Amino acid sequence: MHFKQFERVEYEKNILFEVVFQARFPEIMKISREEPADFQDIIRKEGYPESGSNVPNLPQDIPNELKRMLSDEKVFLFFSEDKNWQVSLTKNFIALACKDNYLNYQDFRERLGKVLDTFNKVYEPSYFSRTGLRYRNIVNDKALLIKEKSVRDFVPDYIFPELNQPIEEDSNTLEKTTLFDDGNIKANVAHTLAKVSGDFGKKQITDIESYIIDIDCFSENKIQGISNVLTRCDTFKETEWNIFQWSITDELRQSMGRKS
Repeated sequence: MHFKQFERVEYEKNILFEVVFQARFPEIMKISREEPADFQDIIRKEGYPESGSNVPNLPQDIPNELKRMLSDEKVFLFFSEDKNWQVSLTKNFIALACKDNYLNYQDFRERLGKVLDTFNKVYEPSYFSRTGLRYRNIVNDKALLIKEKSVRDFVPDYIFPELNQPIEEDSNTLEKTTLFDDGNIKANVAHTLAKVSGDFGKKQITDIESYIIDIDCFSENKIQGISNVLTRCDTFKETEWNIFQWSITDELRQSMGRKS
């Protein structure tokens, strides 16, 4: 993609609130019809001792046949003890998510490699039909612990041109979604500037103006082999990093503080 290449650095203040990798594969009915005991036996020893499952809440008045079909969409969940990491498994996708204390990409990649190796060993998928890596960031006074700057100082002029015009004072919520596609990798990028409340990962926010940067890089090209999946994930990360840097200002880089 035609974004400027930025040097990879680590920042003192982390504004990430969620990182997710997901890989889809042709449906494996065994996963929805049997408890994934073999998978759990291995993965609980790799740092995910807690487990559970989730099924969709279905209306009572839908036909029984449709209810049976939809109830097959059970999601098996495996958590780290501190609940910062979560593995999700269904009959057609596997995902790894970090909700808090994200260290760096290398740490995430190593964890992902172990999860995918375990999945491959137990279920031997034919191939992966879609892979994606998503980074979600939130910027506000609470995240950065600074008062001397407005969150709007961290938004580049070209993201929301309205901020350079008199109508800025009337701008309450600004949203922009863009799909980038270079023929190999696609990226859904959403920028939001608004007062928000709720849980963002493990960050709890109440009515604070925030700048949210949501970058979802993905590919719908078939791929085989765990090493090839991880290589593609590396490409997603490089793309995501360049888009993230394009989405912020020097003021934000300085406020986050580069690690020495």
